[in-house]
This record gives sequence, structure tokens and C-alpha cells, in this order.
Amino acid sequence: MRNVAQKEWRVNRPSRRFRFEIDQISLLGVLTVMIFAYILFHFIYPIISKGLLW
Repeated sequence: MRNVAQKEWRVNRPSRRFRFEIDQISLLGVLTVMIFAYILFHFIYPIISKGLLW
């Protein structure tokens, strides 16, 4: 039997996948904040400024 060094079958690239997930989470967070700001300034703020909400 030959002495053969064992190969590492797992590919050590978790950083790329982790970095992509962080980017995707950041994109969804920014998109949520932008939609919330749009709703706030186009619908809620005019109602408050006219005094219709309270």
C-alpha cells in the first residue's frame, strides 16, 4: 500500500458566499428603507402637513 496524502475534498471558499449574503441582506435593507421613506414622504407627510391626520 502506498503512502498517499489525503486530499482536501471540501473547497474552502466560505468568504465569497458569506460576502454575497451580506450584500444581499444590505440590498434588501436599503430597499425596505427606501420604500418606507417613499410612503412616508408621499402619503403620510402631506396628510400631516394639511392637518388631516390630527
